Parts: sequence; structure tokens; C-alpha cells
Amino acid sequence: MSVELKTLFEPKTVFLVGASDQTDGDNVYSTLFQFLVQNVSSYKKGKVYIVDLSGKIEGSYKSVSSLKMGLDLAVILLPKKMLAKNLQKLLARRPRSLVIIEGKLDDEEIAKLSNTTKRKGMTLIGPDSIGVINTTNGLTAVSGKVQISKGHVAIVSQDSCVAYNILDLARTIGISKLVSINDTNGTDESDILSYLSRDKETKVICLYIKRARDGRKFVKTIRETVTEKPVIVLSGSAERTEIFEAAVKQAGGLLAYNIQDMLNGAGGLARQPPLLGERIAVVTNLAGQATLLKKYLLEIGMTLARPSEEIIEKIRKKYPSAETDCFVNLGSAAKAEAYKQVTEILLTAEEVDGIIMINSMKSTLFNLDDLRRITEVAKKSKEKPVIDTVLCAENTATTREIMSNSDLPIYNQLEEAVHVLDFLRTRGKQLKKLLKK
Repeated sequence: MSVELKTLFEPKTVFLVGASDQTDGDNVYSTLFQFLVQNVSSYKKGKVYIVDLSGKIEGSYKSVSSLKMGLDLAVILLPKKMLAKNLQKLLARRPRSLVIIEGKLDDEEIAKLSNTTKRKGMTLIGPDSIGVINTTNGLTAVSGKVQISKGHVAIVSQDSCVAYNILDLARTIGISKLVSINDTNGTDESDILSYLSRDKETKVICLYIKRARDGRKFVKTIRETVTEKPVIVLSGSAERTEIFEAAVKQAGGLLAYNIQDMLNGAGGLARQPPLLGERIAVVTNLAGQATLLKKYLLEIGMTLARPSEEIIEKIRKKYPSAETDCFVNLGSAAKAEAYKQVTEILLTAEEVDGIIMINSMKSTLFNLDDLRRITEVAKKSKEKPVIDTVLCAENTATTREIMSNSDLPIYNQLEEAVHVLDFLRTRGKQLKKLLKK
């Protein structure tokens, strides 16, 4: 299957099929097709052909039959009647991978499509897909306005609306690949997962699953994949969820509560090393938030780190006014340099397994320039994870840009940061078990 999926994510030839000029209720398909053409036109790793059944796009073909046989990737965006009318012509061209965006087909047509693509050895994605994205080579075969940040998190979704929601929320973590698949037919989640397990650009894989097409195959593939990289699963089913989640967890998959939780965990796992213990040092500029964080840590079985007197003395020598009883409170005047120096000292402590920084921007001197500068700490944390929580920061383009481009995972809520640490701890335990085998 990996050879076929290569033509999905790394096509040397792409052809887009749609109609740029439709009327009545189908005109939405024309708008979406124009977005699709615009998005794919920037793809430079292969030849792009456009089939515009309306004949309005300059340089396009007017018929599917005009194309040569055996192109790598076909992306189709047509309303139901036009899709049904042209589907057999499309299949006769024998594209190696076929993506059907938005299109609706009845059960008989879907069954026939599935049988034909399977018999011809074609990869089928859809119907009702948003398409496929590969940020490594610039392939953005989706039919909407999207802002994508390049990164190391791959996303697989069995729901097109959820896929768009994930894309919108994933701007601050960065993605490597995304594909929106069907939960009843075509290429399944296990085949996609197997391909992504060997993808060099992907460090973490996220899956939104309404139902596993083949439960045993899916669990087996997760078990094989987690030896290489973490897998986070979000279940979208209301039925037999406990059984499904138990099987995923036993196979080594990490479970997410919701989409944002899944992406938060992925961002932490992609950017920081696993947590190999449960002793967490906290560096803050306000005591109240750190006290609340202590409560959250205790609730998930973690403890505040107790660095040696030698480490504490190093901190006091540099910052005599810092409070060091339970956590390091640098005070409301603390700037980036203080955070950086104290965190680097704590990283050398044997009694510290990981660090959370808290930066409140209310009633303090800490600002966005400080936030940008403390991200350099991530370069120092090769074996112990460091994550940051920025509180009371405005949701500005600058804030989002800092969060997107940093190797330091930055979150807006204490609860989010603590749960990301839990992901990192679970991954750490998992790796310890793998090393023993």
C-alpha cells in the first residue's frame, strides 16, 4: 500500500476535475473548484492538469477523456449528477490515486466505485473528503481558503468538517501531512497510519476516528507505529467508546479528550523530549497561578521537584529576591533573561524531570518580546521537557506567530500545559518499556 500512497502524497502528475461555471444550487461547487485550482497551482513538484467541464479556465481541458492514462493523482470536485456522469470516464483514465471532494453518491454507486478502485489497485479517498495536504512538497489539494503552518504533526480525519476544524486550530503547531478519509469505503485509517509511520517529516500522528474499519488491523498498526513515533487518537463515536479506547490504549495509542487537547499533545510531543519522571519544577512571575498549577499536577500524580540546596543557591545568587520554597517565583518584574537563566540551572538538577514556565502578562513587566526571547530555552532541553504557559496574552497575530515558530510549546491555560505533560509522561513510560524488550 505504501507505493500507492506515495502517489497520493507525492504525485508527479496531478489532474483536477471540476466545473468553474455552474448555476443555481451547484454554484458553490464552482467557487470551491476555483479555490482548489488556486491552491494546487502552487505545487511545483509535478505537472498539474486542469479539466474544467465548463471550459472557462484558460489552458484547461474540457473533457476527462482528453487526459492520458495512468496519471498519479486525480482530485475531483463535482456535484452529484455531474460526478455520477463522469465517474466511469475518470476511472477509465486509471489514476493511481483518486480523491473525491464533497461529492455525493448513493450506496450502489459507492459500492461500485470501491470495487473498481480495489480491482485496479487504486488508492481511493472519499467521497466527502476535504482533500490531501503535504507541506513538505507544497501540495495543498483542498477546496477552501486555508492557512497552513509547516511542521511535524500528521493528521488523519474520518470527517470532513472535523478536518477543516483541525486545520484551523493547527496553525500554531504546524502539520506535515493531512488527509480526510471516509469511514466506510476507500483507503482506510490503518493503511494511512502505516504510511505515516515511515514518513521522515512526521514526528506525531493524530487520528480522528468515528469507527475503525477493521479493528484488529487498526490496533495492530498502532502497536507497530508507536515503536517509531507517538499516535494520538480522538474517538468520534458515541457507541462502544470504552471498548475502542481501551484497545487503543493497550496498543500504545494516546487518547485525547477533544480536538484542541489532541493538537496540544501533538505540539508538545513533536517539540519536546518525553518526560521520564514525575518531578516538575515551576518557574513563574506570580505565586497564585503557580499554587493552582501545583494542585493540577498533584491531581494527575505528579509532584513539585525539590532541587538540591546547591541548585537553589545558584538561583538565589543570581536572583536574591526570588522565592524558592515550593517553586521559583521570580516576581512581577521578571523578564526573559531571568526565566532563561533559572530554567537552564534547573535543567541541570538531577531532582528535576521536567519544567513548566508560567508567564502572566497582567500586572507584570513580562511582554511579547520576553515571550519571544524565552523560546530559546527549548534549545537547551535535549533530555527534559520544558513547556510554557502564557496567561492574559491578547490573541494577536504576533502572539500566534511566536507560538507557531517556537520549539517551545506554549499554551494559554494551566490545565492545557499539565495535560501535555501527561502526554509526555505516558510517552516516556512507553519508551522505557520498548527499551526493555
